[in-house]
Amino acid sequence: MPLPPRRAAVVFALAPLGFAMGNGVLRHGFGAADAGTAGAFAETRADALTAMQVNPASLAALGENEWTFSLRGVTGDGEFTRSGRRYDMDRSGVIPELALAWRDGDSPWTFGVSVAALSALEADWLYPDAPGGIGGISYGLVGHDSGFKAVRGNAGVSFALNENLSFGATIGALYSEVDFDAPFIFQSNPALAGAKVDLDLNTSGWDAISEFGMLWRPDKRWSVGIHARPKVTLEHEGSAVADFSAQLPGVTPTYNHYEAVTRNALPLVAGLGISWQAADRLRLGMSADWIQWSAAFDQLEVGLSQGTNPVINGAIGPNVADRVPVGWKDRWVIALGAEFDLSDSWVLRGGWRYGESPQPAALVTPLNAALPEHTLALGLGWKSGPWSLDASYEVQFGDARKVATSGYRAGEYSNSSLDFTVQALTFGVTRRF
Repeated sequence: MPLPPRRAAVVFALAPLGFAMGNGVLRHGFGAADAGTAGAFAETRADALTAMQVNPASLAALGENEWTFSLRGVTGDGEFTRSGRRYDMDRSGVIPELALAWRDGDSPWTFGVSVAALSALEADWLYPDAPGGIGGISYGLVGHDSGFKAVRGNAGVSFALNENLSFGATIGALYSEVDFDAPFIFQSNPALAGAKVDLDLNTSGWDAISEFGMLWRPDKRWSVGIHARPKVTLEHEGSAVADFSAQLPGVTPTYNHYEAVTRNALPLVAGLGISWQAADRLRLGMSADWIQWSAAFDQLEVGLSQGTNPVINGAIGPNVADRVPVGWKDRWVIALGAEFDLSDSWVLRGGWRYGESPQPAALVTPLNAALPEHTLALGLGWKSGPWSLDASYEVQFGDARKVATSGYRAGEYSNSSLDFTVQALTFGVTRRF
């Protein structure tokens, strides 16, 4: 059912700078220890940050109160090829995250708070706008920029029913932003289908988010965790400016300012994880997440309202709405990892993560990302007394996505390919008290 013009969804126009892959726009690997195994122990790991961001029931497995802080430095290299011409993009950024967990003596209740980014994605391309729109117009050499940020601050609690079984939940606030600044072709609006504008849009908003989990430890060697995060509808308000100069030559002024209210969704995520103390110094971990993209990224809508340009409003009206096909598929994402104690103070970590891209190849563009499908991770940890220091390195990669015939109107991205490689260094410090 169409949404009112002032209440519509907007395309997630993103590149995977900040870890996406088969997770789509969602991150994995919270904190340096978890990142060092590609998230393979995420459902069972007993540290404050991972528990608060993945499985809150794991808070009960903490031996002591603790706080943890980490910094993740990310760099992404993209290569876009169209009709034999190549364009490159290099982007980098730093993502902080922190958590605190505590228990009152032998109480079965453990509490926690944390702040971390669920997504921190950005694209910043410069290439010629291919002829398209009505009449085959172009806005020339322009930036093609997009981004999505989502930061969660939450409070959580776990309850240990006994020494083997615990349950947990978190509730929090999610702040998110959507940015888009690039030529845009209307896809399905009856009056505007095929028309092209240079659109600059920014919206943001706050929404509630929750997570639930269970941890079962049948003995000292095995741990089994499950978690679920319900679908979150993200409500945003903001503004947009559309440049009609190439599509409506002779019209003055060429810009129309709009109010924008956007609605996006983060999908339902459900996961299972198992860890096994295979030997005195060796631990093995596995996790599997199911992500219901089809209920969140199927068909998205773009809506603008209250246009300020009377000339353009006279031609197309003050409100503009459109539907854009996305067609993401539900996916399983799996991770395998290991931790080996080199000594009483040092631990070596490694992991591999795989998730088939949820995107149909025909709908891939530089602005909505070619998602790498593999992650390889390596980590090292050191502990002494109440202190722990951890570091990890991750690389994300996959085959280039090739688009023979674009599924978007005007076919501007037909005969193109897109490839991304993402690397990350994460450093973390933890103190128990």
